[in-house]
Amino acid sequence: MNLIPKNNLVNEVYNQLLQMLATGEYPEGSKLPSETQLCEALGVSRNTVRTAISKLIALGLVDNQQGYGYRVRNMNVGLYANTILPCMLAKASDLISVTEFRIGVESMAARLAAERATPEQIENLRLACEEAGRHKDSWDAFAKYDMEFHRIIAEASQNPLFIRTSEMIEAMYTVWLIGFQRNHGVEKSHDFHSNIYQSIAEHRPEAAAEYMRKHLEDVLGKVVQDTRLRGNAGVAAPPSGAEGN
Repeated sequence: MNLIPKNNLVNEVYNQLLQMLATGEYPEGSKLPSETQLCEALGVSRNTVRTAISKLIALGLVDNQQGYGYRVRNMNVGLYANTILPCMLAKASDLISVTEFRIGVESMAARLAAERATPEQIENLRLACEEAGRHKDSWDAFAKYDMEFHRIIAEASQNPLFIRTSEMIEAMYTVWLIGFQRNHGVEKSHDFHSNIYQSIAEHRPEAAAEYMRKHLEDVLGKVVQDTRLRGNAGVAAPPSGAEGN
């Protein structure tokens, strides 16, 4: 835990506690430090700590047991997908960090999709890839089908956390992707998508994961390049922007 600056204290305490729960620093069933201990560790008032914890209680992440204190409740997949994950992604303002996050998540999603995709999902993936190919000269349309392609892969993974992540990224970053593709072109992206699709359609998990990893590492290199050109040392553009596909 770190001392909290004297602005937006409740939100800062809430976010720091939320991150500790998400990373497992306080696992399911464990007891949180007392209000007094949290006040001392974070450098804030008891009222600030109490208000922040009340937000965690309202979300169902923590409960207050009489005579025991604050206890971390069971963290099921739905809770992570609908509460913790959105909060953490919404806070991510560093494009490089978001891209690195996606490399890990989407490579595994592609691997699982190659193992689990239904014939209908494979067909939908083919159509999204082909539609993107037909719209290489239209940044808006290509970005739409680009994001759809990644979302279908997440759905085919049948992992609710990957699906939720993909939905959020699609909603938050499509606008930025249009500008990214205008600057860097779409040919290389489309080639990667074609290889990813083929690997999933042929049920080749290792190849699907490898092509996805190379695809997003290529994006990461361009994000780093753009960031250095802006001279912002990794600081992201406004929320309409994030990492591309």
